[in-house]
Amino acid sequence: MILARLIPKNSDRYTFINNIVDIYSIFFEKHKFLYLFSVWTVTMSGFVFNKGQIDRFSYWDWSEWEYGLIKIIISSILFLFIQNKNFIDLKLFNKNNSVLIKEFLFLVLYFFIGLANFNIFDLNIILISPYLFAIAGGLFLYRISIKYDSNSEKWDVINWENKLYYFSASFILLIISTYLGYLFDDPIISTVSMISLFFPAIVLLWPSHVRHILRSQFYPLFTFSMFVSVRAPWFLIILFILFFISRSINYLKYGIIYPSFGVDQEDILGDV
Repeated sequence: MILARLIPKNSDRYTFINNIVDIYSIFFEKHKFLYLFSVWTVTMSGFVFNKGQIDRFSYWDWSEWEYGLIKIIISSILFLFIQNKNFIDLKLFNKNNSVLIKEFLFLVLYFFIGLANFNIFDLNIILISPYLFAIAGGLFLYRISIKYDSNSEKWDVINWENKLYYFSASFILLIISTYLGYLFDDPIISTVSMISLFFPAIVLLWPSHVRHILRSQFYPLFTFSMFVSVRAPWFLIILFILFFISRSINYLKYGIIYPSFGVDQEDILGDV
């Protein structure tokens, strides 16, 4: 990270900027801006799904970027508005399942915002099922919470409880998504799901370690974003802006390089 080279953590410049950036980091955390990676990617997956239905071989298409941007803005406003609101009361379910179901329903809503157009009523709803299975499978990857220990400068898993259930569910759902995507001749979601299913598999087969959780919570979403961008390349610009802002605030406030392609300290330092 260039910023880490220009402003080392132990320098006077870092201490000065650390105090200034505090107000921005509070706003950033309060409104959960990191979640926008998921919100925007799911929204754009609906947008590029439309393009794929019109032209199976639609790639690197810069047209209609303004409509895609409007959809991202709508999803962002909706996300910021509803994130702390209890619009859906699911008393029949326990707390963890209730949160999971609400997150799924909202992500499906973002997908339909991206999908929406004048011909939406002509859509064969079965064709979007691989995306719904992929979204559900992806959500299970985030059921294991992690935290950063500033003293040891390492990530730790808060609780390994229900690991087998969460990652088995994710693996099965992603297999279904892969199969349906292949069946419906959708190269985007079939490939994304096929790549992503290896991450819950590793968590299940290998001994429990935080690095496997970090990878499973970063790379499937990153893969999804990149494949979506193959059809709508302008989305890469927006992702880069959010990525740069997120890393800069996390570094200048907490001294950590996050999000990062590395999961071990050596990997993260290499990412600098």
